[in-house]
Amino acid sequence: MSDGDFSAAEIARRYTGPLATPMQIRAEQQAHAALADPRIRALRPRLEQIARSRPAAALRDGDAQIGRTIDLYSVALAMRVWSADYTCPCIIWRVDNTPHAWFGHVHPAMGTAGDNPDHLYRGCFLDGEATYRLSGRLPPPERRSIQVSFEIFRGGPGRSPIAAQTAATPDMGNQVAFLDAANIDSDPDGSFDLVIGPAAPPGTRNFMKTVPGPMTLAFRDVQSDWAQEPTAGEITRIDGVPPGPERGHDQFVEQMLEELPGYVETWSDFNTRWLGGLTENAIVGPAPRDGGWGYLAAGRFNLDDDEALVVTITDGGAPYIGMQVTNHWMMMPRDTCGGTLSLNTAQVARNGDGSVTYVLAVKDPGVANWIDTGGLHGGAFLVRWQAVPPGADASRLLRSFAQVKLGEVDALVDPAVPRLDADARRRQIAQRRRDYYLRLGKPL
Repeated sequence: MSDGDFSAAEIARRYTGPLATPMQIRAEQQAHAALADPRIRALRPRLEQIARSRPAAALRDGDAQIGRTIDLYSVALAMRVWSADYTCPCIIWRVDNTPHAWFGHVHPAMGTAGDNPDHLYRGCFLDGEATYRLSGRLPPPERRSIQVSFEIFRGGPGRSPIAAQTAATPDMGNQVAFLDAANIDSDPDGSFDLVIGPAAPPGTRNFMKTVPGPMTLAFRDVQSDWAQEPTAGEITRIDGVPPGPERGHDQFVEQMLEELPGYVETWSDFNTRWLGGLTENAIVGPAPRDGGWGYLAAGRFNLDDDEALVVTITDGGAPYIGMQVTNHWMMMPRDTCGGTLSLNTAQVARNGDGSVTYVLAVKDPGVANWIDTGGLHGGAFLVRWQAVPPGADASRLLRSFAQVKLGEVDALVDPAVPRLDADARRRQIAQRRRDYYLRLGKPL
């Protein structure tokens, strides 16, 4: 969705909710100012040159998506850099492949790699030798995200070291600690305190241990249904070190100038080595996520207009499943409200036996579970299973994978799955947009 697609009323609207915090709004406003700075704009040709030197640029439709990818990298890094205050951290919503409008401005899409529209990605940056308290509140169980997790890994805003990229490691391999909210000791109203640091103070109910060095805290809500509500959370440093002064515009821009080229280099390369290297029209996985919070499978597609990939999975008892498409840079090729570029548990139609068949194709195959490529003939796809119950057999999660002609799809899809004409597809997409922006909170 472009900025012009929002009405004046949408842009002016104010919200209340866990994402609509004063610090979030300030971060977005400061990021906009930094990205508009002539010094940042002058860096653009260098960033595009870096991307064009990477293998993904030579793949089908790879070069055509460089502009969008640089845009998303730049906004994501700006949000990360703004929140990188180790003495006074703040939890910022910093990844979303779809723009949003509120509080008098439009915030553009922001992303890094394989970002899932069913995940609400927030976080901050920590000093591994300091101690912090994260105070939060889980929504009532009937409105809660299907999985809420906290992950700590090494690295700062522009530098996230990648320890391993093999077929068995879908993550970066530098995790320090992981905590699922299902294991948090919370009060009856869902409120909780989580201490993060090198040692737990006496009386601590919930604790995550850090190691020396810069740390990244990732705070992730997983929505199996976009009507589920985000978890509230804010963080403070509690070891007596006073907050430093807020950085001015020039300091912000200088750090962006220093870190943005390396950020583009790192994430432009990540996609070509990910999962040991993806091959066309094939799938790798399912592989376990660091910390045991789920499984992921992925592949690369190269399809003509008359071709499709048909993927059938079982949920293995997991309350969340989802499939999405990305470009070769692992970014969604357009905002997720503009088409069925992803489908989660609440959005798919199941086969008669409870399994799910997705059809990834450039052209609409006329079945409900179409993974729209956003017009791309080449790109990547991801399939996820999260909150998988203990003891689930990962070898049974992926049932079948095939490349077929578009005309063969109908015969391969269970009759229990609805067939959609153009009008029904438009209604499906319109509902996606209405559901997607529920995450902003309640309009004031």
